[in-house]
Amino acid sequence: MGATDTQRIAKNTFMLYFRMLLTMLVTLYTSRVVLEILGVEDFGIYNVVGGIVVMFSFLNGTMASATQRFLAFEIGRNDFECLKKTFSLTLTIHILIAFIILILAETIGLWFLNTQMNIPAERMEAARWVYQFSIFTSMVGIIQVPYNAAIIARERMNIYAYISIIEVCLKLLIVFMLTWISFDELKLYALLIFIVSLLISSLYKLYCVYFF
Repeated sequence: MGATDTQRIAKNTFMLYFRMLLTMLVTLYTSRVVLEILGVEDFGIYNVVGGIVVMFSFLNGTMASATQRFLAFEIGRNDFECLKKTFSLTLTIHILIAFIILILAETIGLWFLNTQMNIPAERMEAARWVYQFSIFTSMVGIIQVPYNAAIIARERMNIYAYISIIEVCLKLLIVFMLTWISFDELKLYALLIFIVSLLISSLYKLYCVYFF
């Protein structure tokens, strides 16, 4: 292992640890503030309703690891054509998974939300709003996986860390926007989280398209 490789590994490790530390600190702060702004009832509704969608996307982590391994294998072979085909195939698979989750969420999940969950009648509309945007956020996250995997497979951990830091900062901004904008805080929070996920997904895609 050469000096360049050692420096790259050290830099990637530092960036990932910095990302993890910053994410942890901001999450601890924002969770407390969001709880204060939304209140116990709305905060509970957001986490429970969003949890239904998370249940449908349990394969996401496994698929991310598998995609990364396949891409890294093709990069190691220096076979650019196979790499493009592999990436296109994994992207297609993730799009299909996202639409399957959409169908399940809009049928079984929606039935469960409307009939089985104990949510106050006056907050049911807000809960449905949160549920729909949670579905969209989950779909964006699933389709984003191949782009994340491509960045990690090429060991661009600094870019992965930078974009993650941008995401954390945007979520911190959301907390302040909840106090600035006069609107139903629960609905606004779900909408802003979706917008942030869309922006972050776009950054990953733009970087991959431009550099890879």
